[in-house]
Amino acid sequence: MVRLAPFACALLSAIVQATVLAGYRPTLPRAQLAAGEVPVTRPGCYAEAGKTYVLMADVSSEGTPIYLGKDVTLDLNGHTLTYADAKYEHVPNYGFEEGLKGWDLSRAPGAKVVSADVRPMIGKSICELPEGQELLSPYITLPVADRPYYAMCAVATREMAVTIHVDDEQGKPVDCQFRFGDKVRPACPELNRSPKLGGGVVFALLFGQPAGKYRIRVKAEKGDCLIDEVDIRPALDVGVGIVQEIRPWAYYKCVLDGDATAFFSLYGREKALGIPIVNGAGTVTIRNGVIRSGTVGIRSWAVQSTAKDVLVKLENLKVVASGINTNAADLAKAEVRSCRFEIDTPFIIDRHNQTAVAVNLFASTEVAGNEFLGGQGCLNPGTGSVVRDNLFVNHQTVTNHYSIACGRQGNRIFNNRFEPIQGSGIYISGQNHDVHHNTFTIATAPPNCEYRYSDWSQNAIRMSDYDRDPGSPDGCYNNRVHHNTIHVTARAYPQFDRYIPAAYGFHYSCGGGTNHIHDNEITVDCPDPTSNVATAAIFISGMKSGAEWFNNRITSNVPAIWLGGRYGPSRFHRFYRNTIVKAPNAPADFQPVKIGWWKYTTHDTEFYSNRFENCSFGVALEGTGTPTYLVGWTLTVKLADAAGQPVKGAEVIISSQADGKDVAKLKTDDAGLAKAMLPEYRVNGREKSPCAGYLVRAGGREEKVMLDGDKELAIRP
Repeated sequence: MVRLAPFACALLSAIVQATVLAGYRPTLPRAQLAAGEVPVTRPGCYAEAGKTYVLMADVSSEGTPIYLGKDVTLDLNGHTLTYADAKYEHVPNYGFEEGLKGWDLSRAPGAKVVSADVRPMIGKSICELPEGQELLSPYITLPVADRPYYAMCAVATREMAVTIHVDDEQGKPVDCQFRFGDKVRPACPELNRSPKLGGGVVFALLFGQPAGKYRIRVKAEKGDCLIDEVDIRPALDVGVGIVQEIRPWAYYKCVLDGDATAFFSLYGREKALGIPIVNGAGTVTIRNGVIRSGTVGIRSWAVQSTAKDVLVKLENLKVVASGINTNAADLAKAEVRSCRFEIDTPFIIDRHNQTAVAVNLFASTEVAGNEFLGGQGCLNPGTGSVVRDNLFVNHQTVTNHYSIACGRQGNRIFNNRFEPIQGSGIYISGQNHDVHHNTFTIATAPPNCEYRYSDWSQNAIRMSDYDRDPGSPDGCYNNRVHHNTIHVTARAYPQFDRYIPAAYGFHYSCGGGTNHIHDNEITVDCPDPTSNVATAAIFISGMKSGAEWFNNRITSNVPAIWLGGRYGPSRFHRFYRNTIVKAPNAPADFQPVKIGWWKYTTHDTEFYSNRFENCSFGVALEGTGTPTYLVGWTLTVKLADAAGQPVKGAEVIISSQADGKDVAKLKTDDAGLAKAMLPEYRVNGREKSPCAGYLVRAGGREEKVMLDGDKELAIRP
């Protein structure tokens, strides 16, 4: 039985809602081909440069159906290409949704099924397997010989470890070893293995075996193990392959080492199979049809290319896949337009692998007009990409798999809609990105496996380099995020004890340098402000570098800005010309700013010329830290000559009346204006020190000013 998880039900709803949007449109198959087009009716290798290969019927394969060379077009012609299509069976009740029905408990008398609320993984139930006990599945038929399968088991935490064995139909343990050069690595069984931080799927790689009946055995080696999704599935399949490099690193140790894999089944056999090996620059276009996985599998791709200099163009494609790490595309270089990706991946092997998303691109030119429905993260756009006019309906149940992982350099992301079933919007790291005119609808979520007993945040935009040193090549800086519209709903989940749901418009923790965040419209609604929900429009930690926050408009019924929170203290941030609106449903003790949590606080933070509607500036202090910040305004000096004409390039010196020290030296612009943001008062802990009196010298005159609001000072000789 293949279960339809709540995840899949939500995905179906999203698919129905997305049908009115631009994107993939079905193509009516044509029977007549143009000159030079080549008909395709079966799996194979299609590699003659300059040719357009056209499917004349649906094509399927028990593994990978199509391999392409460079400078070719594959026109699916309205047909469906199906990979991993055979009578693959699953272990009955592999997700324990029917209790322990069908499982052999002779070596696991203490095994029991518990609610997934204990450690959410995939469905409603998980199995608790006591340390030292072993669970045996019934036998299932693996119908295809000499191909890779993963004998898999989801494990809740890295503090738990399991051993995975596979037995053949005589009950004999299967031993698989991977050989490269003179080296040998164990692939099956996998002994005493744990997932990485956050939980994940442990597996043994089964390959080179005859078809027949097999079973999986899982033994709890370290602690009482919480497990789920125990199955044997076809693995490492591809719908369309473009091969330059073969990466056979597919056994479990490779996951722990962070090695990528591609085309495992070809290793050492590519010449005998006649696989085209692509070298040099070129283009491949795949268009006009459906690519589908024929089974609920693990670790597969509808399209995969390791040809680093070949631009793969995906046009008007629909991709449908389900399972664990069953994604749509893994491409060295790509352009993606008018496609639809329906990806049902309710859990993941390793949440730290940011390439394990629906569409992973190492470099791309443009990703436009697509629908991304489901997936543990939707898109990694690579470097220098334009990402525009897409719909992202992420279903993120693991940590940090955002709708877009915007790392590296120079991406432009605009005019997109982010409407996750569950999860977050854009994760920004790297430099020189421009993110603007996008719309985000974000809400708190129930706990995931990693953060069941802690806080887990859903964020419209996360900007982070984990507080790198200023100027670090891995830092997040010199990015602009502007003119976005963000809606945050922060609901509580009181049914989960010791869980803190969190949701933020911006979640910021960068140390590498300055970013500029401006002209965004943010709304935060917390239906129960007295609950344990953690939420804000802007949530900031990070001590080494600040950001410029200006011209943003925030409407909220909880503090709009939270400085120094659960991720650590904050420092060096400047807020100016922002507007904060107290929402009608805000509590009576509403304050627009919150500072602190536990020992963390903020330092050297500056507020200038901000506007407040339905409230005044105020701070809710929490924790034991001593914050330092200032509040000030903008002084505009307007210098004119005797005839009233602007004086350009004149020196303006502003000094403090308190100590006589110069605080600003300016030059007037073409309009005779010079502007300075200056403090009205400084705060250290709960002590407030006024500093609003200033002396302005310009045009041979001196003027005193008390700066308790934005002011313009006109000076004439």
